Amino acid sequence: MAILFDDKERVVPTWLAAAKHLESSPGRKAMNIVLEIAEPLAVTAEDKALMQRVDDALMAKDLTLRTVAGTIFPLDLYRRYGRPGFYEKYKAMLKRGKKAGTWGTYALRMIDRASKDCANSINPLDMLIKRLRDDGQPKKQNGQISSFTSAYELGVSDPAIDSDASYANGVGGEVPTYNAAIDGREWMGMPCLSHLSFKRVETDGGYAVNLTAMYRSHHYCARALGNLLGLAQLLSFVAKEAELKVGTLTCLSSHAVLDVDMWGGVKQARTILGLPPSK
Repeated sequence: MAILFDDKERVVPTWLAAAKHLESSPGRKAMNIVLEIAEPLAVTAEDKALMQRVDDALMAKDLTLRTVAGTIFPLDLYRRYGRPGFYEKYKAMLKRGKKAGTWGTYALRMIDRASKDCANSINPLDMLIKRLRDDGQPKKQNGQISSFTSAYELGVSDPAIDSDASYANGVGGEVPTYNAAIDGREWMGMPCLSHLSFKRVETDGGYAVNLTAMYRSHHYCARALGNLLGLAQLLSFVAKEAELKVGTLTCLSSHAVLDVDMWGGVKQARTILGLPPSK
């Protein structure tokens, strides 16, 4: 049975509620944790204090929230070079720094995929942005935008074909991060983020873009908070470039784990989460 966390509105308290639930779950594991975040860009002083506690614990494992978030969206490069300039800068940076035998980053897979003929590359994320814009939407005969309320999806999209704006007529689109040719034979070490789905939704006085992310496996100490921050930054980027409002961020952790060893053990994890010591 899925468990929904949707009453905290911001990223940090929503993640915290789910992490506390995992701490009290058998084996500190659960299936189908759903996080729905109405204000994904909102951060309070209390949120920042908790983020710092998580960062302090992760640094012992050579991780930070910023580096985890950056695997989903390279915010610093975008701020410096803008769109489309940061795309090539990021690809060049990854080409220099990518370790042998690793699959890269989610951000790289979103912006650099082989085309249908495998002779060139395409940028699925930028194609999606263009389709989400008003001028990328299908029009009725009277010139008004035609908007579909829902679309039924499977994570089988081929960006070389399905991102072609010439025939797309849905309300959103998908950015695949799972590559069967590379990941399909692996048992471990493959990407945990399986699928991203954006939706263009009507709001008061305009349109917003929502983002739904699906994780096949999600580690709530090492990765989940940084992932959510990166997804919020990605959503903000897409909304800005598509000239839409920032909508809701939804995350499905199909297999969620509170990996307390990443924070130094149970005692340290409970302290970070604001829980009393175990009896």
